[in-house]
Amino acid sequence: MPLTDVQLSPRKASLLLSQEIRRLQFRLERLEHGMEAFYAAGGASLGTVAITALQELDMLAQSTDALAAYVEKLSSRFADDTRVDLTPELSQVPLRELRSRLAGRHLEGLSANAPELF
Repeated sequence: MPLTDVQLSPRKASLLLSQEIRRLQFRLERLEHGMEAFYAAGGASLGTVAITALQELDMLAQSTDALAAYVEKLSSRFADDTRVDLTPELSQVPLRELRSRLAGRHLEGLSANAPELF
């Protein structure tokens, strides 16, 4: 179902973006912890490639957290009475669930580890 005539204030749009960035951060952190557990279960010491990969996941999680905080703080500087049509921008987002969340629509969430089909 395509979204049409999505009117949001810049403040609301940037807050929704911040929330999505935080979702990515949480997913990266889960992946990082899962990889740590996977390697720890093997009993062998981590090689340099595995350590580098875990460090990269940690850096990505920290970066997404910083970006989310930046956008969140930036949103407080926008006037809340202005509406912007975001339909063209949202039409470029290929993932249906993500597009709906960025449009401010509340959908039933996926269950844990459920695939998001697109």
